[in-house]
Amino acid sequence: MLGILAGGNVWTTDMGTVAAAEKTAQESIRLSDSFVRPDYVEVEKLRDTKQIIVITKKDMEEKGYKSISDVLKDQPSVNVGATGWGQVDIRGQGSDQATRNIQVLVDGAPITTMVNHPLPNNYDYVPVEQIEKIEIIPGGGSVIYGSGAAGGIINITTNLRSLQKPRSSVNTEWNSDGYRASVNYGTKVGNKTAVQAGFARLDRDLFFVNTYRKSNYAYGGFRYDADQDHSLTFRYSHLDEDSKFLQNVSRWKIDAYGHNYRPDKNSDYLNGDRKLDTYNLSYNQNFGTKLKYSGDFFYTDGYYTNTKFFDGKMKTKSYGSRMRLDWAYGQNDSLLLGVDLFEQESHLKYKTSARSKLMDFNYDKTTEALYLLNKMKRGRLTYTQGLRREKLIWKFDKDGGTAARPIGGVDSSNRWNTAGELSVGYNYSDWGKVFLRYERGYTSPDGLQICDEVYSDRSRKVYAATDAQEERYNLWEMGLRDKWGASTVSLTLFASETNNELERPYFKGAYGWEYKTYNMYNTKRRGVETSFSQRLGKLRLQEGYTYLHGRRDYTAQGRALMAAHGENEIDFTNSGLKAVPQHKVLLTADYKFDKQWSVNAKYTFFGKYNNFIKESDRHEDGNIVHSYGLLDLGFKFQQNKDLTWYGGVTNVLGKDYYEYDSAGGATATLVPGAERTYFVGMNYKF
Repeated sequence: MLGILAGGNVWTTDMGTVAAAEKTAQESIRLSDSFVRPDYVEVEKLRDTKQIIVITKKDMEEKGYKSISDVLKDQPSVNVGATGWGQVDIRGQGSDQATRNIQVLVDGAPITTMVNHPLPNNYDYVPVEQIEKIEIIPGGGSVIYGSGAAGGIINITTNLRSLQKPRSSVNTEWNSDGYRASVNYGTKVGNKTAVQAGFARLDRDLFFVNTYRKSNYAYGGFRYDADQDHSLTFRYSHLDEDSKFLQNVSRWKIDAYGHNYRPDKNSDYLNGDRKLDTYNLSYNQNFGTKLKYSGDFFYTDGYYTNTKFFDGKMKTKSYGSRMRLDWAYGQNDSLLLGVDLFEQESHLKYKTSARSKLMDFNYDKTTEALYLLNKMKRGRLTYTQGLRREKLIWKFDKDGGTAARPIGGVDSSNRWNTAGELSVGYNYSDWGKVFLRYERGYTSPDGLQICDEVYSDRSRKVYAATDAQEERYNLWEMGLRDKWGASTVSLTLFASETNNELERPYFKGAYGWEYKTYNMYNTKRRGVETSFSQRLGKLRLQEGYTYLHGRRDYTAQGRALMAAHGENEIDFTNSGLKAVPQHKVLLTADYKFDKQWSVNAKYTFFGKYNNFIKESDRHEDGNIVHSYGLLDLGFKFQQNKDLTWYGGVTNVLGKDYYEYDSAGGATATLVPGAERTYFVGMNYKF
């Protein structure tokens, strides 16, 4: 099956069996016209001229993933944790950029972090057992999704989209760090209504002593099909998580104590509690055979902590809709009209100690957008043209500083942006296709960058809306998919340029030190993404490789600032992109002994990367984070059509590595990677 390693591809085609052992090695591979279809019409429109990774429920079940982060780590173009705890980086955005240059959605609702300081977060909001599919659009997608698509889109789909086929199952897994279990029950009520509900529990020990993650997840939903042209789906879920962890620990402490390290004070542990309630409503209606409407309406409300601060809690809320109208105006032509209307809020109150001043930061972001995506087919050629016009309204109300020197401010910023794309795909054979694609997109400032911290006079500091402009990027892509001999292949070459990348430096102004956001950099990124797959009798092999490289230079504004303030006063890079591994390799092998037994192996190689930001900081072994490789082994036993057993060992060789390394040298702070882990699990469907 053609596809990005460990997942699928919307160009994916089913591969026929190659009876190499029983017949002859010359027999050709039979490919059908089927592919893994996305659940959203807007993603479907992109598939002919864009590589899209699709990880199905079956993929996740067979590979024993524990979390969404685990799923993402298995994609060659994705790195998790290299730029910071919980952060996801697609296509080498690098430190300080990764969190702003992706969008993460659950059933169409945005859950992307609005502001990542001072409380970071990850996206493990939904247990993998409750996920039907994860679609990843590497690089681009700004016409459909707007700001933040430079790195890519992660669209997580729960069983909201499959409630018309309710399923019942019991899942349980034990591993050397804890356990997880879930139960799902679904049934039909008459011919038109289906209902489903479920519960999942996770209990895991983390790396250091007295650290853990415990979560409970419950959901319920229904689908009502009035007739073949009208359907209504509703789903509610609740996540309640309790955890305690250590985020960054000094290298010398890990070397001295390992797992047994504990902070001097119990209060230095990070409190990772979080809750999230989500409400999703989806309505679909066909107006004849040529006009189709689909609308997703959502409301989410929750909070996360991830801090040791006294009473630190980031409250989040989002609500709104994404509506699409798909018009088939010709036999092979269609026009998609989309409207996005939604609002996101974040509210943070915390103290650094019981006696310190209460910090109170409030952010509000409203998105109003209209987009068009036209698709035409002419013989072997497919063309797409897209345009998006978006109004973004940022508001903030911040009260910070200290009791002696408070800093406050209420302000707003209205921003209009336009994105566009052009692409062409050519089917040069029954199985072969090439495409060319251009996109012009943008990334808006995040909650921290939208707000400058400056002096209004000699004695008073205030928060004020920044004058910095949106980042604008140009993205060029060339892709291919085909069958070469006994192998299917997927290849993408890309180049992007952001000519006004944002930074929020700390400069000394006329009255003192200030934080201001500037369009500081011109950043270029280049990359290659490849995937190969072979099925040889009972053996299936997959190989994936990604190469990433970037360079950053100053804009005219950046050079003027550096000339005015002095190069030694601030650390900025002219030495490539920080925390971007140049190479990542994934190799997997699956061997099926018979209809019941199979084994699998996976090797993942993470290339080295730099963590220095000036050439003068380069030294022999200090700020280079070294490469490492991980080997995982697993098995699967299909006892009958309803009962499956699985198990395995992750990090078989017991490799010591770090998911995050702040500097690479002796003074670095680290996030250790998982050690060797054993697991065994069961899935029963009824």
